[in-house]
Amino acid sequence: MTFRRRSDGSVVWRRPAAGSSRGEHPPPPPAAPAPSTRPTRTRSARAPKAAAVDPTAVPDSQYAVWRSVQHFCLTDSLPDASGKNLDLLVAWSDSIQQFRLRPRIVARLDANGAWLPVCYAKDGSRDPISQAQAERYRDARVEGAALSGGAQKPLKETDHPESTLTL
Repeated sequence: MTFRRRSDGSVVWRRPAAGSSRGEHPPPPPAAPAPSTRPTRTRSARAPKAAAVDPTAVPDSQYAVWRSVQHFCLTDSLPDASGKNLDLLVAWSDSIQQFRLRPRIVARLDANGAWLPVCYAKDGSRDPISQAQAERYRDARVEGAALSGGAQKPLKETDHPESTLTL
């Protein structure tokens, strides 16, 4: 038991609350929250992810890597490097220091002589690209249409490679 002196000098004896050694009572439990008047929403299932392009779907393909999507989408732009080894191109693309913060884009040459994007290259590894996005990039390159990606500075002549390296 504990005691407490009142301001008039009298003594009050107290029994400690269960689990307390100082004789203090635990605080009252918080009030229950008021029931919500908003209708409950059920979460709908997420939409399935868009199908990604399979970079290796066509055996013995020719691949090329561009510095950025913006470079790829310009009709007459040259790739920085090309070759048959996809993983070597992706790893090599990190050496393009000037544009290292942008994901590079890797494309495969199709039977019609057009480039189809197959993946992004970032930090030495492949990042998937959706089929729909790859087709948008290809169409922008073929038709010369601008991409709607916000304000992008126009590329200068010095931003392009002078030739394509074969790996």
